Amino acid sequence: MRPLRANRAARNSGFTLVEMAIVLVVLGLTASFLISPLALRAEASRRRAAETALDHIAEALIGFALIHGRLPCPSIEPNPASPAYGLEKALPCALDVPGYLPWRTLGLPAHDPWGSPRVRADQPWAGHWRYRPDKNFTEGAIALSTLPSGHIQIKDHDGSLISTATSRVVAVVFSTGPNLRPDGLNAAASPALPVLEAGEPTPAFDDPLRWIGHPLFISRLARGGRL
Repeated sequence: MRPLRANRAARNSGFTLVEMAIVLVVLGLTASFLISPLALRAEASRRRAAETALDHIAEALIGFALIHGRLPCPSIEPNPASPAYGLEKALPCALDVPGYLPWRTLGLPAHDPWGSPRVRADQPWAGHWRYRPDKNFTEGAIALSTLPSGHIQIKDHDGSLISTATSRVVAVVFSTGPNLRPDGLNAAASPALPVLEAGEPTPAFDDPLRWIGHPLFISRLARGGRL
């Protein structure tokens, strides 16, 4: 009878395999419930950081124009070892090829919160800010009469124009978001005649975008004494 009592005592004082399995399942479910909100909060924090960075970029572009009387050209140098890497291309701007924010010229970070630095010319531009100014605001002195060429258009998710004839685009900057690739219209936009997409993130679109309209830009230059 002693072995029977010993087995019963062991069952009473320990876990069976079934009980252990149940405990592990409960712990796994609890961990998943805890991790999911943390991941969502971290992603929301990165998106807020991207929006704040875009605000700083817009201010830096306007500040550059106040000093130099024009917007900077995009950076197009792909080789991180080149002295020109991260600097604006010398005039005239190359606007018929994909352009990136000249972060070294402006003294800003090279990439968005999801991106990473590049160390080789053959690496993808993971998370680096895409930038496209209007040609009329990169060459020659800007005057009150200077108007955008109209080559840059911003559309909503439904295809309707956000930028209009009175709020034409002077410059646009966007991030490729957490998936590190352009989405929607941004994926097929021509560098020479870009039609870009802006709007709230959706399952198919996650590109934070900021554009500078003509009235705001001219107003800031006038208030700054440039015009």
